[in-house]
Amino acid sequence: MSDCSKIYVDACCRIPNAHLKDRIGFGKSACGVLIIDDKNNEYEFSKYLGDKTVPGAEFEGLIFALDKASEVLKRNQAVEVWMDSELVVKWMNKEYKLHQPHIKPLYDQATSLSQRFVSITYYHHSRETEFAKRADRIADNEYKKHQK
Repeated sequence: MSDCSKIYVDACCRIPNAHLKDRIGFGKSACGVLIIDDKNNEYEFSKYLGDKTVPGAEFEGLIFALDKASEVLKRNQAVEVWMDSELVVKWMNKEYKLHQPHIKPLYDQATSLSQRFVSITYYHHSRETEFAKRADRIADNEYKKHQK
């Protein structure tokens, strides 16, 4: 058993023609969340996010995850958040300065939600880790439900 809970978050954002120069920066997106509490109980959540930029989808996923975590976790414990978005992790850890005005309200909301816990630490992990793959699968399944 761990003395802290872990939140694994992933967002998928499918941007048409993402490989082309001057592409549109918005795509359909969804997020997946895996929460493992200090007693190793697991909780899975997902949400369709609609049209977002990649950073917007990652932040919306983080906001959703923190909100859901506050429903299932005790507030008097340490929480670790694991994401494959190095950019969002560095913003939340204040390693990078936030310059995008459209992302600032999302950052502020995530920061506010993080105060629901006694402590919170953000970590970047590879997309290849077991928990990253699980969060990705949850997000992908939610995304597929909304595509026709």
